[in-house]
Amino acid sequence: MMYMCYSGICAELRQSLNILLLLIFCDLLFRRPRYTETDSAKCVDKGHQQLCISEERIVYSAFCCNITLRSKSYPVGLGKTHPVSLTLQETTLFPADKTSNHTKSRVNMAFSSLTPQGNPEFVRIGEQYKCIVCKQVARDAMATECGHRLCLPCIDPMFQEAKEPVKCPAQEDDCVPIFRTKIVPDPGGRREIKKLLVFCPNKQYGCSTTVPWRDLEKHMSECTFCPVECPNKSRGCSAVVARNELDNHQKRECNFRPVMCTYCKQEFSFMMIGNHEENECPDATTTCKFCGAGPMKRREIQGHLESCPRKPKECRFKVIGCTYMATEEEVSNHEINDGVHHMEILSIFVTNSDLNRLQLINQIQEIAAERDGLKRRLEQHKEELASLKSQVEALKTASKDAKMRMVSQTERIIQLERKSEDTVKRDVMERCEQQTRELQVTIRELREKLTLLERRPATGVGSSEAGVQVRPEELNDMKQQLTMHDRQFHNLDVRLAELDLRFQVLETASYDGILLWKIRDYTRRKQEAITGKTLSLYSQPFYSSRFGYKMCARVYLNGDGMGKNTHMSLFFVVMRGEYDALLPWPFQQKVTLMLLDQQSGQRHLSDTFKPDPASSSFKRPTTEMNIASGCPLFVSHSVLETPTYIKDDIIFIKLMLDLSNLPPPNPANQ
Repeated sequence: MMYMCYSGICAELRQSLNILLLLIFCDLLFRRPRYTETDSAKCVDKGHQQLCISEERIVYSAFCCNITLRSKSYPVGLGKTHPVSLTLQETTLFPADKTSNHTKSRVNMAFSSLTPQGNPEFVRIGEQYKCIVCKQVARDAMATECGHRLCLPCIDPMFQEAKEPVKCPAQEDDCVPIFRTKIVPDPGGRREIKKLLVFCPNKQYGCSTTVPWRDLEKHMSECTFCPVECPNKSRGCSAVVARNELDNHQKRECNFRPVMCTYCKQEFSFMMIGNHEENECPDATTTCKFCGAGPMKRREIQGHLESCPRKPKECRFKVIGCTYMATEEEVSNHEINDGVHHMEILSIFVTNSDLNRLQLINQIQEIAAERDGLKRRLEQHKEELASLKSQVEALKTASKDAKMRMVSQTERIIQLERKSEDTVKRDVMERCEQQTRELQVTIRELREKLTLLERRPATGVGSSEAGVQVRPEELNDMKQQLTMHDRQFHNLDVRLAELDLRFQVLETASYDGILLWKIRDYTRRKQEAITGKTLSLYSQPFYSSRFGYKMCARVYLNGDGMGKNTHMSLFFVVMRGEYDALLPWPFQQKVTLMLLDQQSGQRHLSDTFKPDPASSSFKRPTTEMNIASGCPLFVSHSVLETPTYIKDDIIFIKLMLDLSNLPPPNPANQ
């Protein structure tokens, strides 16, 4: 038994030596870099009680890209006290310089050569030949540990999207996580893929051949259906025909094929040779078209035509209408013998000339009269144009004056509003209300006294009742006081109404860059605009922030400028505010003008514009408000005056300010 164990060990050692010799042979044969083991077998421990004997087998993949050394270990007993354990090991040999780009590139080039180039149409592709990533035929096929195939170019994107290990894209039950180093080339799969049948790319030209993918390039070099360009392309032929039809096309069908002229022996295209021989070739033979002499070459015929006795000649009286044409001798006889005929022709010619002259004179006179009329009309137009210019200048001046007056009135209104805003407080309101109540009490008491006095019987001066004595003078004084109090009470009512209106305006002011303007009594206000009583309306002011820009809206219900009488015009106005010195100028925030839909809420009409920094409308105001800027043709009356936008004779206008990139007030802007 001991002998059998040692025999087995010797056999293992001999096999290991054979493997080492095979490694050296492969290294010399393929001139690969020297290989080193990534993992070596362990030997006998310190006590020499365990012996490691390996059975090494080499798995050599195509082109020596890697060599896997698998080791099996068997437990071998060397007696009861000296057991021998042969350990199973797996060692993978790689080039010594694992990071060598040169080595990797050589490996990639070697394996990429296994997959043919191109993208042909396959007869049938089995699922086992498809890449699990791109679902196309696997190019430079690689294999995962779980046996799936994928393209070599698909590996890098798969690991760029996730960290190792990545989940197998096949997502089958027996799939395992994939490590980049565990993906190995699949030579067998590549051989099978190369054998897949593909259609010839010239299928559309009639070739029905199917060949293995690896033989496609060879077939293409021999395929008779391969499309080729006509050799007469330089002459103008753009035809592309199959290779097996090229000879017939070139010899019989091509209109640009070279053909030699029968006479001058020069080459011309087939489509031009007929015209050349019939009309252009100087060596072509022809006959005289007058006398029939010939045949002679075309270059000689011209000299003959000039001296041909049968060449036709025109009558000298052709200018007056004679159409006779014959040989020179016959024309001479005609001129001598047909004098009467020529006199008749001459008489007709003179008569026609006189008629033509009279017609020309009449036409000239008509043209002269028309010219004089046009001159008179031109003078009238000039006078009318001058009058219109003067009227336009007058209208411009009047319009400018009206605008100045309007601006002046607007400034007065705003100044009054500012004064009221600066002076009116809540405590003033409360005091006014208290005074009003006191006056009401006083008036009520005075009225009661007056009523009591008027009910008492008139007993003369000094009369009394219940100890009360009132003289007529006192009664008149009390009536005057009552009248004065009534007047004061009325003034207080007016003042309270004004203050209430002012507080309503202040309470409706917004500080978020949004204005919602409710305009009541649309019909009445539009009629006032039509009659010129109130052309435009101003909204309450609104602000971009508590200390931001001050703005308002201005509307012309009957239109302004181009929109007069047809549209509602809506404008945006920058007003002078309390904190303008702290704000950036010119005003540059985007503005949206909007007419709200009161029916469905989905058909709002809006227009958005970006302020022009060069316009005076957006500079820092030096008066109470800048010139308005907006849309003269904001909405037509036909669209506006519908239930969609007018309800209960009310319209809603909304202005929105784009507050993005709006800096806060900055003292540096002063």
